[in-house]
Amino acid sequence: MRLFLDSSVMIAGAASAEGASRAVFRLAESHLWRLVTTPYAITETVRNLAEFPPQATATWLQLRSQLLIVDDVLTIDKPAVFPVEKDRPILFGALASADVLLTLDRVDFRRVIGSRFYGLEIITPGMWLSREREAGRLDRV
Repeated sequence: MRLFLDSSVMIAGAASAEGASRAVFRLAESHLWRLVTTPYAITETVRNLAEFPPQATATWLQLRSQLLIVDDVLTIDKPAVFPVEKDRPILFGALASADVLLTLDRVDFRRVIGSRFYGLEIITPGMWLSREREAGRLDRV
């Protein structure tokens, strides 16, 4: 399963040892989840980590090694009505490279969280872990 991580998930994973975002990183290898992102999302992550204590950056450097970094995708060959231009590269990159887009951005993605975009599921890390647990593919974390 290929999980695309939005910068919000990468930041949360780096900033807190608790929570679903860090759990996704912690459980990825043993559950054969491939964590995918793009240079665009990495840039957003690094820029925003400056607002957190230095330990978050140190943790980020460790977590980053788990990521498959794929090319940015700025356009697609399908109609796309998504009003937030800055997040189109996230949505399009996930569509091109993953099965699921994980995001905590409930402002810009509010209309699509819990739904699909051309087959791409868009959910929060907590929703992902709950679904995997309910399907019997994940023990309590």
